[in-house]
Parts: sequence; structure tokens; C-alpha cells
Amino acid sequence: MIELHDVWDFHTDIRLLAGENDYRMEYRKKQLDLPTCRQMGGVFSATGRLANAPREKQWAQMEKEVAAIKGFDGLTLVRGPGDVGGGGRQVLHAEGVYFIQEEEHLTDLEKLFAMGFRSLAPMYNEDNPLGGGAKGNPSRGLTPLGKAFIEKAYALGFWLDCAHANHKTQEDMIAVAKALGKPMHFTHGLIGEPALEFFGQRGITLDNLKNLLDTGGLVGLTPHPGFYGWWRNFLNDVATLAQIAPRQAVLGTDYTGVNTPPITFAQYPNSAATPYFAEELAKSHGEEFARNFCGETLRARLLDELPKEA
Repeated sequence: MIELHDVWDFHTDIRLLAGENDYRMEYRKKQLDLPTCRQMGGVFSATGRLANAPREKQWAQMEKEVAAIKGFDGLTLVRGPGDVGGGGRQVLHAEGVYFIQEEEHLTDLEKLFAMGFRSLAPMYNEDNPLGGGAKGNPSRGLTPLGKAFIEKAYALGFWLDCAHANHKTQEDMIAVAKALGKPMHFTHGLIGEPALEFFGQRGITLDNLKNLLDTGGLVGLTPHPGFYGWWRNFLNDVATLAQIAPRQAVLGTDYTGVNTPPITFAQYPNSAATPYFAEELAKSHGEEFARNFCGETLRARLLDELPKEA
């Protein structure tokens, strides 16, 4: 049986558990609380972004959030393969890099790596100087600065994520990764278009999916009603990946960051329910796939691909 300590999640927003204890905190904790996180193998822990703020304010917010993430009792930051084993691990992920606005700012990537980040998503929903976001101009692709960003990030040892890029920028990011012989990942989302138009281009098209899989990248699926509408649609995406790319399909719940009602499916209400979800998954696709999807693939790739000198 798959236990919580076997589970790795490709995308969470647990930084929000250190935020203001307002009306949203109750349903954040229902998705994923810190005691559950400590029992899991690990999570990718995302920072936020202030898309339109001055660089200095963006950096101040980033440093505040990183301090909160590092300060969670009982959770350990993953910098290299030696940190992956055990439980309660966190991989720092920058979701939306809006403070790199011109070529001279690319040195910020070295600062991010030194802070402990190992995964980057250049885009969030808004367009930026690197490319087009999921809710931005759909015809905006990766810019020359965005291409330089990706090339330098790979050279430093980062993982790259195209989940919040629009379809055109996703296509361009995947092409750069393929040319460099590097994997491009899609940490959380769905195949196709979201059930709610509110989410913009938050899915990955079939063409982009095929090309991303060709790079060796991982695809994280998110059990969110706003993306899928119905539970069976989420299961259909899982079944698609189980058939065409079983060792590249992973779980990316986005838990604690899901703020649009309905928050979660009754069949998978929170991270603590992952072992029960895995048991059901095993009935349809076998225990090996269920184990890989719920954490083993992600854990093994981290062991294999994180910079050894970190």
C-alpha cells in the first residue's frame, strides 16, 4: 500500500499557511496542512509574485516568502540529491519571475540558486518581459530575453516549468528545451482547456504535450474542479498519460493555492487522502503506475537530476 511518506507533489503553495489567518486559511488547511506535509515524502513549494510592482518590492516579497518556507518546523529544503531522502522535504519553486526585466537582471538567477531555488516557472498568468502568461496576450511567445533566461537557468542546474505560460510561449519554451537536450516540465494543470474560462490557457495542448514528453519532461495533473468540471475528466487525463507516458505522469495538486470554488473534488479532498486515491488508481492502472504517479517518479528524477555539487 502507498503511504503518505511515498507521496511527492509537483506543486503546492504551502507558503500561504504562514499568511494572515483570514477566512481563506480554513480551506487552505483543509487541502494541505503542515502536519500532513511533514508526513509526506516531499513537495515543490512555490513562491508568489508581484507582477506589476517595482523590482525592489518584488525582491522584498520573495525574500519574505522564502524565509517563511524555510522556517516551517519539521520541513527540510532540498538543494541536492543528498537532501531528497526521508520525509517532509521541500523543493523551492519560483512561480512567475517578473523581476527579470532586461538582460542585466539575468544575474538574479544566480542569486535564486544560492537562496535554494531549484525550479523556476518564468511565467504566471500575466505577460512579462520573458513571454506570455496564461491570461495574457495569447499570441505573445517567448521573447529573446526569455530564451536567454531559459538557457542560463538550465546551465545553472534549474528545472524549468511552462505550466502558467500561454500556449504559444509553452511551444517556444519546449522548443528551446528540445534544442538544448533538456527536459521541460509542466508542474500542474490539465490536458486541453479548463472547464472555467476564468483560468485562461492553463492547460497544455495535445501538440505541446507530445513535444514536451519528447524532451523527457514531467506532466503534473491537478485535481481541481475549476480545471476539469467533473472528476471523470481528471481521471481521463490520468488514463491518457498512463497509456502514452506512464513514467512522465505525476501529481501536481496546487493544494493550499486552490482558491476558486468548488475548491476540491469530494473524491480527493486533500493531500491526506492521497493513499486512498492511489489505491483507487492502482485498480485501474496497476500499483506500479499509482506509486510512480503519486511520488516515486518525481523522487527518482530529483535524485538523478539535481546538481550533485549542491
